[in-house]
Amino acid sequence: TPAGTSTTSVAAAPVVSEVPKPSREAAAGMETYNTKCGNCHALKKVDNWTASEWVPILDDMASKANLDAKEKANVLTYVQFYAKAGK
Repeated sequence: TPAGTSTTSVAAAPVVSEVPKPSREAAAGMETYNTKCGNCHALKKVDNWTASEWVPILDDMASKANLDAKEKANVLTYVQFYAKAGK
């Protein structure tokens, strides 16, 4: 380097992957989950189960929570969006 100058290395900024945002259906499902499911029992952490494990749980609980077809579909979208990784 020429006299009186210095070199400074600049580290590249880390690559930040975008966090996926839930759909409107998932957001509506979260509201339904919090109000209707939470009306009867303590809410469970949705990431305790995989997306496929949520299907029979919701099949069983939807009628108990008086969910209509749209609410059930939205809650399923919500819990599967945040479900733990796996099959």
